[in-house]
Amino acid sequence: MSNTTNKEVCPCCGQSVNKRQIGLFKGMVLSLWDVYCWCVEREKHEFERKEIKHLFKNENVTARFGDWVFFGGLVYKEGKGNYGLNMERCEEFFNNRLAIPTTVTKDPKTGEIEKFELRTIREIPSLLEFLDSDLRFVAKYGEPNI
Repeated sequence: MSNTTNKEVCPCCGQSVNKRQIGLFKGMVLSLWDVYCWCVEREKHEFERKEIKHLFKNENVTARFGDWVFFGGLVYKEGKGNYGLNMERCEEFFNNRLAIPTTVTKDPKTGEIEKFELRTIREIPSLLEFLDSDLRFVAKYGEPNI
């Protein structure tokens, strides 16, 4: 897997134009569970992000909630800040009956998403697997090493 040392950037804006690997971790799953329970209690499946922000355990999970749209069709987005849950798929996932991708690669040039490493809820990795020895997140660019 290539890393940030081989990152290609846009000459106009300086943003990375390499494919970016996005990994799912248990903290995201725990927050999605809280959102799912919140929706069940209110008998709704669509919401604004500001309605659920208090459910997020930390800033990393808060920042990553939008990434859920890439993982298995559990969450969808309807415009800026408006989300929804596919309640049936969420139920299947939380009951360990649905495997979802735990790694996706997003191509910023084309918007194409590639999905890898299907796992059930009991197989989702911990955030620590994505950190270096100094506990800093390791951003991965390029093709996944699978």
